[in-house]
Amino acid sequence: MNLSLLREWLSWIQNETPSPSAEDSDNDQMVIKPFEPEKRLCERDYLIIDMLNSQGHDTVSFCVTDPHQPDNPVIYISEGFSRLTGYDFDDVVGRNCRFLQGAETSKDDVVRISEAIRKDKDCSVNLLNYKKDGTKFVNEFFLTNLKTSNKDVAYYIGIQVAVVKRGPGQMPSNPGWVYTLGNHV
Repeated sequence: MNLSLLREWLSWIQNETPSPSAEDSDNDQMVIKPFEPEKRLCERDYLIIDMLNSQGHDTVSFCVTDPHQPDNPVIYISEGFSRLTGYDFDDVVGRNCRFLQGAETSKDDVVRISEAIRKDKDCSVNLLNYKKDGTKFVNEFFLTNLKTSNKDVAYYIGIQVAVVKRGPGQMPSNPGWVYTLGNHV
């Protein structure tokens, strides 16, 4: 896996995504803590978690689901996810990610994501979703699994990056897809 490339892409997101200003912050809003897996992961999968949790990457949007619970619910969202979608931690945890879909979400894209989970494969999809306020947004969505040291799937992680248009050719804007460059060899 080319970790320097992943670090570089994560730094682009950090530099391109504005952090909220002091006047934008809401004192009642919960601060989301870094993701700490309850299940023991293989060492290589801790690398992506450590990078996403590292200082300066709070703008990266990602969520983690647990496929061992009924309906594969979200168990964690990042601050970046909350900023991108408008949903707070308590709005999301315990729900399947389907709540982001709407009338114009491509059924073919949804099938690609479902098939990737069923076949235990990585997936990158340019996806139309909906924010909490109903606003549409397009995101380059990358899905991969996080495995235990026994190579069993422990979690799924989805990394989302808002993009300006629907369609292919935007994968390099999403730091998640680089994860497939040898991490699960």
